[in-house]
Amino acid sequence: MTKVKMPLANVETSETSSESASVSFKTNLEKYTARHNRQGKSYSFPHIIASPLRYEANYEYPLIVWLHDLGKTEKEIFEVVPKISVRNYVAVAPRGIATNVKRVARSRINGRLVCEKRWNERVYDWSETEENVSEAENLVFDSISIAQEKYNVNPRRIFLVGHGNGGTMALRIALRNPREFTGVVSIDGAFPTLEHLPFRAWREARELPILMTAGGSSSAHAPTITPENLRLFHTAGMTVTIRQYRETASLKKNVAEVRMQNILRDVNTWMMDRALNPQAPLCEYFKNY
Repeated sequence: MTKVKMPLANVETSETSSESASVSFKTNLEKYTARHNRQGKSYSFPHIIASPLRYEANYEYPLIVWLHDLGKTEKEIFEVVPKISVRNYVAVAPRGIATNVKRVARSRINGRLVCEKRWNERVYDWSETEENVSEAENLVFDSISIAQEKYNVNPRRIFLVGHGNGGTMALRIALRNPREFTGVVSIDGAFPTLEHLPFRAWREARELPILMTAGGSSSAHAPTITPENLRLFHTAGMTVTIRQYRETASLKKNVAEVRMQNILRDVNTWMMDRALNPQAPLCEYFKNY
């Protein structure tokens, strides 16, 4: 495991790497080993822990558990934590579960698409089989335990945040374990299917604050909140904030990056509101946020 010291935050990662995780980061690598116990056995798993700038050991910090999107890894935390806040949180990101995706390379010959190559690509994802859901739960709670061992984390201020497929898994895990989290955020993640009992603790889940974001234009690869989802939220009496973000043109940055910055800025505000005041708002839907 490698401890990475950075200008914006202190970051510990479970793998040694000589590459910078972001062009704006300058890293100094130092060997560090971490292991954890699961069912009495010592094991390690890829993850990254980030501590806030000017960390105060006597202050109980809120914790962000970040679940990355399909095709990403735990290093996605380098891209998002500085845009959320470099001072407000301890953050931890486990790596998703390895899976193989079939890829095909095609070229056009005489007006026809011809397959030139097929191969399997290893990626990390949060697929929703029962086995993977259980393993994802273990990774989330093991990550929380490791963060609590290393830093002063407020056990009543733990937020589960995910992007894309990670957002869908964050919703599923939080709904299955609503008493363990102060809130859950799904950034462009679809609401989980009703398989594998996402509402097995539905009475407690009614008190769980939920923030979901959706795409605001045809170029935003984000799911749409369906009328069926809204009816489900209403019937279950869930506390859900749904915000739709439109892509805004920028001369200096691409529209997707600007959109994500706006989302992460609001995620910080939403989480801090609940960290300071656990009472959540009523269900709301913003079409032109």
